[in-house]
Amino acid sequence: MDTKEEFFVPDEVAEWIGLKKSEYLSTLIELSIPGDFGFEEYHQFNHLVPDTIQDPDKSFEDEADSYDLRTYVKSYSRPVLFHQVVIGIMLPDLKNKAEVLIPVLCFVSKKDEIVKRFSVGKVLSRHTLN
Repeated sequence: MDTKEEFFVPDEVAEWIGLKKSEYLSTLIELSIPGDFGFEEYHQFNHLVPDTIQDPDKSFEDEADSYDLRTYVKSYSRPVLFHQVVIGIMLPDLKNKAEVLIPVLCFVSKKDEIVKRFSVGKVLSRHTLN
């Protein structure tokens, strides 16, 4: 996965991302369950984000307000079983003739029901189960 160092997000898109992030955070607060990770712990899992995006267990595509939303979900078992969810929007990079994933929200949870709430849209990929 290439990282884009100089990609500028238009102000209108940045504003939409902020509103969407607030909406998602409100949902996370409503769904919070004792024994799950707290917001203050999410940053400890940031190093896993590239792997979650590059090799997700499941990924989804949805549309919101004419933006292409992507959700990537990957389960880990270190030291306990948890899931990382990365939600972002795809924006065209006309200069490089590619698409850029702009993160909206990344979080971790031990609870399947919370992950399922954010796993919406058309399934793009899924690991084969034996």
